[in-house]
Amino acid sequence: MKLYISNTSPYARKCRALIIEKGLENRIEIEEAAPLENPDALQASNPLGKVPALERDRGPALMDSPLICEYIDSLNDENWIPSSGESRILVLRQQAIADGLMDITIGRRIEMMRDEKLQWDFWKERWEAAIERTLVQLNEERGQFERSVDLGALSVAVSLGYLDLRYAELDWRGRFPELGAFYGRWSERESFKRTEPPA
Repeated sequence: MKLYISNTSPYARKCRALIIEKGLENRIEIEEAAPLENPDALQASNPLGKVPALERDRGPALMDSPLICEYIDSLNDENWIPSSGESRILVLRQQAIADGLMDITIGRRIEMMRDEKLQWDFWKERWEAAIERTLVQLNEERGQFERSVDLGALSVAVSLGYLDLRYAELDWRGRFPELGAFYGRWSERESFKRTEPPA
């Protein structure tokens, strides 16, 4: 199997970290693919032209990190997603909030990369307000994930790390030190050291 990734994609980082955590590196090859360069192999696996995309030995390729992570989690008995019940729903909910934080951080970055004369304060302020609300909620709900080792906690940690990459001027640790401590614990894990995006 082959996972197409970009080293700066937080969605790909989530999948890569899960592969390492579950000891599946010998089963899934990692291949860099720059989506904006329209590589044929990536587009053959994912017509959306986005990473991550997982090319499987059997069956159609998978796209979208929640689906890919579900599949990765099925490959051995060390479950990072509960199989049923409220605990499963809460882990998937944490993943959804984390993925949403990645989405809005990307939205803000795209706006900030536009020529200054073309930037809209409306969108910048909207993205930043959404980031603020999400951090407040994560901080309020951190008891649900801060000591967990599952896909929900991993996803939240990846999303916080992505803020460092794309919104470095936001002092989220200063305002939310408990979330900072949570991220600090994850950043010491081998899966995070080995998937840290380039500066």
